Amino acid sequence: MHKVSDGQCRRVQICMGLLHVFQVLLLDEVTVDLDVVARMDLLSFLMEECEQRGATVVYSTHIFDGLESWATHLAYVEDGKLKQTYTFPDIFYTLDRPKTLLRIVEPLLRAERKHRENVAASGGGQVKSAMAETSPWSSRRHMAYYR
Repeated sequence: MHKVSDGQCRRVQICMGLLHVFQVLLLDEVTVDLDVVARMDLLSFLMEECEQRGATVVYSTHIFDGLESWATHLAYVEDGKLKQTYTFPDIFYTLDRPKTLLRIVEPLLRAERKHRENVAASGGGQVKSAMAETSPWSSRRHMAYYR
């Protein structure tokens, strides 16, 4: 495995992980090393699995391209707390924003950044949640898409 590219290594890891039948599959940045075609093929495969077996895939990522037609729900988690949830395709019709996932997510991330900067500027120092010492989600933002 040490002689293959990052993308090839990721493909092997994904295949090994998908050998087991799942009802719920948690994926964190699983497509980061894949090329566009491999990424879209994997998402198509996962969509088929969900539809055929009634499985659920929770997919956390910062790469929003192509997820508008894939995801059925969006969950915004900040410091281990669920902040907002949306359903697809309703999200594109109920919000007064351009109809791309990036344009929907961007204001959430910008508002969080501004809040953290304001707290730091007011002498609050670095913002930490009560869960910072115990939660694997601490000090991180996650967008989870699930099907």
